[in-house]
Amino acid sequence: MGVPRSYWQLPAVAATVAVTLGACSSFGGLTGDSAPPAPASTATAAPVSSNTSFASRVKAFFSGDSGNLNSPAAQSAAGTTEIECPSVEYRQGAATLAVNNPGAENTALSLRYQASFTQTARECILGGNSLTIKVGVQGRVVVGPAGGAGSINIPLRYALVREGAEPRTLWTKLFMVPVAIPQNQLNLPWLHIEEEMTVPRPSGDEVETYVIYIGFDPEGAGAARPKPAAKPRVARPR
Repeated sequence: MGVPRSYWQLPAVAATVAVTLGACSSFGGLTGDSAPPAPASTATAAPVSSNTSFASRVKAFFSGDSGNLNSPAAQSAAGTTEIECPSVEYRQGAATLAVNNPGAENTALSLRYQASFTQTARECILGGNSLTIKVGVQGRVVVGPAGGAGSINIPLRYALVREGAEPRTLWTKLFMVPVAIPQNQLNLPWLHIEEEMTVPRPSGDEVETYVIYIGFDPEGAGAARPKPAAKPRVARPR
């Protein structure tokens, strides 16, 4: 299932396949609820402090061990300002990725694997003249009849868009997320965390028009691959 690369470069449109997260997030507060959470971990959550990494809290949140994610120590840090964190939505037409064997007909038996999203979480930090958004994405890979053990790369794109009469893409980046598929395992989770989505500090209520889009971008990944160097032409004697 391909998504034209230009789809990510043009202004965003309202997604019909979308999941909107909670309403508000401040510095140190992790918010998210894209899908029913995974079963709670049997491990006991360690107390969350102001220096607990975003990645650690995201993993705890996705595992259902999220009781102390919004710790007072984190939210009362000096110099913090509350801000409405943009929602995370799935790009229309890019919420699933089906990969078939090269050259095979598009049939169920030719499916190597299918990737999808299950949960997202995000956190916003205002610092000086910049806004930094941290996003965690969890998904699943289901191996098809033509697939098997090995390594795959999932083309995951983030795009921060200012919606409105004239939508504008403020930040976008493509990641190739590596996933190792063990022998005899047909269904497994994958995880990606991006912590460097930084843009100029929005003015007034401008942040209310921001949307974080995520989606699979296989065509963008193909365009990003380096093309083989052209072979030098050999002059033939006349």
